[in-house]
Amino acid sequence: MSAPGGPAAKAIKRSKAPLWMAIGLLLVAMSMRLPVGSVGPILDEIRRGDGLSNAGAGVLTTLPLVCFGVMATAAPLLARRFGDQAILLACLVAVIIGTAVRALPHVSLLFAGTLMLGVAIAIANVLLPSVIKRDYARPGTMLGLYTMVLTGSAALAAGLTVPLMHAFGSFQWALAVWALPIALAIFIWLPTVRRAGTGSNIDADTPSVRLWNESTAWYVTGFMGMQSLLFYVLISWLPDILRDSGLTAGQAGLMLSIALLFGLPAALLAPIAAARLANQRSIVVAAAACWLVGLVGLLVAASGATLLWMVALGLGQGTAFGLSLTLIVVRAPDGPHAAALSGMAQSVGYLLAAVGPLAVGLVHGFTHGWTAAIWILLVATAAELFTGLGASRPGMVGGGSGHALVSAEGLPETTQGVLRR
Repeated sequence: MSAPGGPAAKAIKRSKAPLWMAIGLLLVAMSMRLPVGSVGPILDEIRRGDGLSNAGAGVLTTLPLVCFGVMATAAPLLARRFGDQAILLACLVAVIIGTAVRALPHVSLLFAGTLMLGVAIAIANVLLPSVIKRDYARPGTMLGLYTMVLTGSAALAAGLTVPLMHAFGSFQWALAVWALPIALAIFIWLPTVRRAGTGSNIDADTPSVRLWNESTAWYVTGFMGMQSLLFYVLISWLPDILRDSGLTAGQAGLMLSIALLFGLPAALLAPIAAARLANQRSIVVAAAACWLVGLVGLLVAASGATLLWMVALGLGQGTAFGLSLTLIVVRAPDGPHAAALSGMAQSVGYLLAAVGPLAVGLVHGFTHGWTAAIWILLVATAAELFTGLGASRPGMVGGGSGHALVSAEGLPETTQGVLRR
């Protein structure tokens, strides 16, 4: 039994997280996407300004994903040692520094800053779903808000970066300006760190969780990887695809922003719906169908019904992204399992996703067109459908069964266990 005032008691207290903590968590989520979403619309200008080849641009867009994959498994270990609130604050500080450094006028600093913020975002990406699993009596609703903010932040960055570049007369300033909202997130998150105190949020006698031999964990990981691959190719190369079809840089950035904006309602509603279902296969099929419509549209008439293709891609992206994070939570019986599954899914998944932007850049450079690249994305959509169907089967990792996120009393299962003891 945990000592009074220890992590177990904190779990009970945090089961009724105050509004300001929820706002702080959503601002942390926002900070994890603004720096990533701001690169794609001005990738051509970055490439010309810093003398990058197509392969170099592909490496730049892939570097954060490699960081996401390599560093994801470190997140649960850091949380056990220092506490997740403190680690999230450190991630915010690293993201704001990385955002500023990559805006300095030298290609080495561009890559150094991207590496720094990539490492920080990787760790935060893993911790946030497990924090939601542990601290919120209705995690489906909070996950919906969380994924909506992630998608909306990327849309905001995609839509405003080109106008900011024109206003400032420099792509460096257009990248640097996104440090300002991250500073706000740091300010709002500080009370959460003070309230949590120092040290781990996990009982010392809680064993480490390993899921590498479980098929459900691998299906969740594969689905995370495929939806991430599609998303990061979308924000990295969609503006170039549209520009090559005849749109201006501003129009292409606007279309990307529209696609991401239409993902907002899907990102909000998919987790809420998925948390109430024992089997999420219908949501997986809907997401894959939207991707199929959007990609085939780009393949046959990119400059024709462009708005329709953007709506389809946005709905597919938002649904799949929201579902991928929800599957981590609904397939985990408690916070430690959620952290372990999140670490596994994001580690392997993002390394898999890292192949996407780089492969598309290389294929485009070799073929001087986008047809082969879009076919790669269609194959990825089929893989997303396959892994998603496997991940949507009822059951939990760690030998658990069932799917409910919340007990009849309305408290998280981790808190239920504390009360029973």
